[in-house]
Amino acid sequence: MFRYLHYWPRTYIHTGIAAFVIAVVVMPVAIFALRRLGVVDHIDDNKLHKKPTVRGGGIVIFLAFAVAVLLPGYRDNPMKGVVLGAFVCMVVGAVDDFRGGIPAVVKFITLVGVTLIMSFYGVRLKVFGWYSVDLAVTILWIVGVTSAFNGLDNMDGLAGGVAAIVSTMYFVIALQAYLAVHTENSLSWFGLLSAGLIGATLGFLVYNFKPARIFMGDSGSFFLGFTLSALGVMGEWAENRVIACTIPILILAVPLFDFAYIILARILKGETRGIRAVIEHCALDHVSHRLCWIGFSQRKAVLFVYLIATATGVTGILLRNSVSWVDSVLALFQGFAIIVIVMILMATAAHRHLAFIKEETARIAAMMEANGAFDRQLEFPDLGSPGKDE
Repeated sequence: MFRYLHYWPRTYIHTGIAAFVIAVVVMPVAIFALRRLGVVDHIDDNKLHKKPTVRGGGIVIFLAFAVAVLLPGYRDNPMKGVVLGAFVCMVVGAVDDFRGGIPAVVKFITLVGVTLIMSFYGVRLKVFGWYSVDLAVTILWIVGVTSAFNGLDNMDGLAGGVAAIVSTMYFVIALQAYLAVHTENSLSWFGLLSAGLIGATLGFLVYNFKPARIFMGDSGSFFLGFTLSALGVMGEWAENRVIACTIPILILAVPLFDFAYIILARILKGETRGIRAVIEHCALDHVSHRLCWIGFSQRKAVLFVYLIATATGVTGILLRNSVSWVDSVLALFQGFAIIVIVMILMATAAHRHLAFIKEETARIAAMMEANGAFDRQLEFPDLGSPGKDE
């Protein structure tokens, strides 16, 4: 069907379709098997779902992604490093899904380990020119993005949809690189992995968009967060180092901003103290939750976050394509304006939510006091001891 296209556009299309089909076909089997194995996310006060739901969909997402990107037979050292690291993260996340949790320090060590592995394949930031410094910054980036993406997995369809959007932005950049030369280039493998992620995450969303039949679990959020952060390291963004560092931040702005904002908010409110508490704390206060506080339904909140992710991602692409400092400044201003708008929404939502809680607390207290007064009226009066005539 696509035989008249050049090898790379044709390969991208085949990869995306293959990943989508594999995910759609295998996911029902995984739902059945994981339910039989008891890999289920149960109801909890810090979770929104109202019935036990299977988790571990990330295993199928990785399977669909890996098979699709390996089928063309193309191998490149950076690609090998990213896929190997993604596999390790998926396995560690799957252990978390099956056991119901593993220590955060194990995940941190895993991310440091896979970053070291990737560096041997040439996947690391090259900002300062010193290997040790660049490696340390790369580890910080990988850990930060992966943790942020894990926190974003808090509502049906949210993390999978944002992953698909971010992957699409990466794919557009790879496609632009191809159209500039019309032949294989240093971003060909980058586009191949992006196409695989798009297909696999869209296939997962068929079963994960509200009402979700399966959650991706840590096997999904850990693997996707790592892979998206690794691709952010390798993209040839721009010659200017400041702009080159800003572009992936804009493309991944939703998980990064959400993560940074709630950590700061929790610390300022005194909810968390210490690094460990910050990492392990779980609460319904992310951007998606706050949108629900001001009247959004869960579906509308997820779609609104999709819109934000698309807007910041497009801003990143515009910044990469800017040809003058004026274009760059305008693109940066646009990205900054979007973030400020989201900050205002989150702060307003928190204020209204706090006011609502105070009103509800006062109303319940008033009802309890009224019920107590009514009960006292029903008590029998003390008639004293019987008189002589009785």
